[in-house]
Amino acid sequence: MFSGFFSQVKLDLVLQSDTIVFHGNEDSASSKLLFGKVVLKVLKRAKISLLKVISIGKTEFSFIERSKALYSITEMDRDVYNTGKLQVLNKTEILLDGKKNQMYLDPGTFEYSFIITLPGDLPESVYTAHGSTEYSLKAVLETSSYLSGLSKQIPIYIGRIPYSGSSTFMPADDPNEIQKEFAEKLSVKLNTSSKYYAENQVIDLVADISLINPDISILSIGAKINENITIKSFIDSNVKKDFLKLINSSRKELEAKIKPNFLDSSEFSLELRLPQSYRDMQHDIENNTFSVSHQIHFDINVEIDGTSQNLVVSLPITVVPNEYFSEMLSLPKYSPKIQLEKDELMMPPEYSEF
Repeated sequence: MFSGFFSQVKLDLVLQSDTIVFHGNEDSASSKLLFGKVVLKVLKRAKISLLKVISIGKTEFSFIERSKALYSITEMDRDVYNTGKLQVLNKTEILLDGKKNQMYLDPGTFEYSFIITLPGDLPESVYTAHGSTEYSLKAVLETSSYLSGLSKQIPIYIGRIPYSGSSTFMPADDPNEIQKEFAEKLSVKLNTSSKYYAENQVIDLVADISLINPDISILSIGAKINENITIKSFIDSNVKKDFLKLINSSRKELEAKIKPNFLDSSEFSLELRLPQSYRDMQHDIENNTFSVSHQIHFDINVEIDGTSQNLVVSLPITVVPNEYFSEMLSLPKYSPKIQLEKDELMMPPEYSEF
């Protein structure tokens, strides 16, 4: 009887999009709607008890840290295991209810659409080796109280484009640069065309190097993207663990030692490609449990009087959802100026292109 029902009804779950991106911080973002439908293909007349969709989200982590035992009089540290699990979303939408009144479906294909409201304060999806925030949507078809129902579950992704400040919605996307001088050695100016990048994009890093010490030779240059992850305990935010992950790297060996007469002010460029899958690289986030940020570390291997040294300059970047480019940058910029008519009536502010 159990296998017979499976042969009678086939269930599918279809979403308009498996990605929801909030605009704004957790305390200010509006809700978003998740659109989808459940498709039932009935091959033989079947009795239906309940059809529902459940949206689920949970945050969990586990890490080990070195800590002194409480009230210990020794200097020895011990390993403390920190773990936590928290349900951040659990909503059920009933599409068919045949528990009170018997319900039968005749052979055919039936579609049941649904709209789920997701609150704007949901934490973003995170996938790391030591912790995660994951979401999924599950469709369940129940037939009777003593039989397991049909079900299908698919993952959904929650992202966020945060405000850059209290007075502006659009984050400023000026060129990203930093300059650093190593005393009596050389100066380096790093720049990228943008501060914001998304999955599968290429970062063109340009380094402008000027030598100060005539006895310096440049042997090689390199760059790497590091992902910095901090996980904080639910109970005590002071209990936390930092993790570092290498995202990508590039290195260029110079064929000949670069001398000052050749390098008054020379530019070098390196390409760094970000991973295509968001599971391989997290977006920059900051919430109660997870903090994620990214930096480009540019290093120059130099030789001074026969001794090799490695000089490092760091440039922060922000990794955002693809929707930052497809949604945010296509919006008109908003001018907050107020126009006054001759009759002194205050008019609504206008949209304008700066």
